[in-house]
Amino acid sequence: MKKRVLFFVLLFITVVNAKEYDLVTGLAIDEGIDEIKENCTVCHPGRFIVVNGGDREFWKYKISVMQKGFGLWDLDKKTKNKIINYLCKNYPQKTNVDVDR
Repeated sequence: MKKRVLFFVLLFITVVNAKEYDLVTGLAIDEGIDEIKENCTVCHPGRFIVVNGGDREFWKYKISVMQKGFGLWDLDKKTKNKIINYLCKNYPQKTNVDVDR
């Protein structure tokens, strides 16, 4: 009985925490994915984003690097905020646990 309860608890946690991923980019489907696809993955694959991770300042810096060194165009404030919010939520700073997997 205990094993069955544990199984259902683990199954519930997995379903609740499960994310859907875009089949083309491999990125998490969430608010802001369209802006990422229109502005980021036109030049590099989604995997480039996945291997990074950081807070708001990290992602702002990455955007400025892309603009200054790699030809990313100016982003309006709304688009830039959507992109940063998406990245912070779905690709935050990695922890030792994330790196060890």
